[in-house]
Amino acid sequence: MQKLRGKNIVPKLVALIMAVVLWIYVTNEQNPPVEASLTVPLELRNVATSLVVVDAPDSVRIKVRGSRSAITELQAEGTKFFLDMRDYDEGRHNVKVYAQLPAGLELLEIYPEKVPVRLDTVVSRKMPVEIHLTGSAAAGTSVAKVVANPEQVTIEGPRSLVDSVGKMELSLDLSGKNADFDIAVIPVPLDVDSTEVTGLTVNPDKVKITVNLVRGLNTKTVEIRPIIYGYGELAPGMMLKGVIAKPDKIDISGDPQILDKIDYIYTEPVNVAGIAKDTVREAKLQLKTGVLASQDIVLVQISVGH
Repeated sequence: MQKLRGKNIVPKLVALIMAVVLWIYVTNEQNPPVEASLTVPLELRNVATSLVVVDAPDSVRIKVRGSRSAITELQAEGTKFFLDMRDYDEGRHNVKVYAQLPAGLELLEIYPEKVPVRLDTVVSRKMPVEIHLTGSAAAGTSVAKVVANPEQVTIEGPRSLVDSVGKMELSLDLSGKNADFDIAVIPVPLDVDSTEVTGLTVNPDKVKITVNLVRGLNTKTVEIRPIIYGYGELAPGMMLKGVIAKPDKIDISGDPQILDKIDYIYTEPVNVAGIAKDTVREAKLQLKTGVLASQDIVLVQISVGH
């Protein structure tokens, strides 16, 4: 019996080898290896909590070789290509693209192998809000006072974006209003060209505005003229380039005889000594007794240069 069993081993091994060969053949026929070019998403890993990615590509092109099923699996499972930002600080960098591929896939090419990434430090900044009134209240009604609560908000985000903000605007439409009212308004960060700056977090995200309206007073729009001092003591090498009030005009109301004598309103003096870069300062308006303004604080934008 033992001899008979020994004689059967060789045919069984041959049969097994033939089965494996046949399985490989059938598998390759049904799911042959192919080459494919794909666009795959990029993941960013290990970015420091004090930094934020301002600019980076969201995908790269790759070329792989493998079975159709493996390539389909790669597409279905999502991101397997990433940038390791562990050792990078603020600035521009060319960062290597890393790949994690499932078994059965061969990576032939990544294009590009390194991609440009810009990192920025996360900073915060407190800024006063500026109320911008639009529209006209009901006939015979004038704005006596407008108050924002809180008067300042905090903006947070990439340093480059935070530094680009020139003012925080609260836009309020008075059209048809004829009585005192409160309203919650979203503060909008604007740059020096009055274009909205996106990508920032604003806290609080809404500001309460209280508007007091009166009847029977005349209204007049006048120019705001900033007063500055200390411009002879600017930072070394700096010269004063310009001074602008924001807003540069304002609505005032009061007795007609008083308003007729007012063509402009001065701000309280603003000290520019030591300024080394373009700066925005708050300034109160010098309002005469009996004269009301839609706001009594404005921003003074001071421009300097060499």
